[in-house]
Amino acid sequence: MNDALRAVLAPLGSVGHLLIGVDFDGTLAPLADEPMDAAPVSGAMPALHALAELEGVTVALVSGRALGTLQELSAAEGSIVLIGSHGAESSRAGDLALDTEEQECFDSLDRELQRLLVDHPQARIERKPAALVLHTRGMPTDAALAATTAAVHLADCRNGVLITRGKDVVEMAVTQADKGSALLDLATAVGADVIVYAGDDVTDEHAFAELRGQDISVKVGPGETAARYRVTNEHSVVVMLEILWGVRAAALLSRQL
Repeated sequence: MNDALRAVLAPLGSVGHLLIGVDFDGTLAPLADEPMDAAPVSGAMPALHALAELEGVTVALVSGRALGTLQELSAAEGSIVLIGSHGAESSRAGDLALDTEEQECFDSLDRELQRLLVDHPQARIERKPAALVLHTRGMPTDAALAATTAAVHLADCRNGVLITRGKDVVEMAVTQADKGSALLDLATAVGADVIVYAGDDVTDEHAFAELRGQDISVKVGPGETAARYRVTNEHSVVVMLEILWGVRAAALLSRQL
């Protein structure tokens, strides 16, 4: 971790309320060809749980995964807020319900994507409460491009479908949601003075772009980014979380002396 990021983390022990948000895939868990094979790196979840137990700290996992899948893969306990489906689902809210028009759009697109798999059998479809996701990780480049192009064409022909491209995935959502808005909504709800957010993918760039001037954005891995800081990989994220725990715990202890 570079000195500039260490320096900006050090004063966070004394801010009033700190919201720490992290993406899951590519941030806490290495990317996997099979989505359900993803697992957090060693120390990631213990670091998040330890932070979530500190006074004046809210911790959130903010993911494109469906809420139930995110819970299953992360094994996050109740002290951690889960935000799934790119902000469309939250463990702080009730179950997501589609209206009639959204449900009809979802079902129609689902049927078309199933037919698409006949021509692109290596691709996989993931179903979320409000979105369908085409996965092409592990496929040959030409085959992946052909499947993605066909899926995007299907979604483009329907009004109200939000298409989001990621790393070897394309998500087609029938509701409008994004990680940035969900993160800011949570910050307002808990009264956060500063947000620290780390992520690796295109959808995390949406969150970086919406963070406030006092907030800290951290890009995981290579690539162009709107984030102010960068770390190398998932293990570097764990180091960052452990540093945050250290500065917050030390500040709390000093207040008690």
